[in-house]
Amino acid sequence: MNKLLFLFSLSLLLGACGNDENASTTQESETEVSAPEGELDPTSPEEADEAEPATFAALANGEIPDGEPVSLTGTVEELTDDNAFPAFILTDGDQQVYVRNMAETAVAVGDTVTVQGIYEGQAEENMPLVSVDIIETP
Repeated sequence: MNKLLFLFSLSLLLGACGNDENASTTQESETEVSAPEGELDPTSPEEADEAEPATFAALANGEIPDGEPVSLTGTVEELTDDNAFPAFILTDGDQQVYVRNMAETAVAVGDTVTVQGIYEGQAEENMPLVSVDIIETP
């Protein structure tokens, strides 16, 4: 008799747990993410058009504040992979900048390109990080 009571209680307990799981999955919703107000949205080509030409040395020396729109011209030195977007290393011959290619424009090693986007500080590789949405080949 105790075994039957135990099995009955266990089945009720498991049945109740199953209902909680379904309720939590139906209540999930998506959250929209947007750029902070007053900063350049790297997915907006109109705002990137306002980017001022910058030097690789100014970025490396921290002379340009984070969030500042910048424009750089250099040579693609190496293609890398950023988790969300393709990326590459841009060089002027002396300095390197890590570029997050939010435009997902195809580039190849050796291409000379002009990029426009925002400076986001230092990347993990201890080089300046720029998220770009405009990539042009002269």
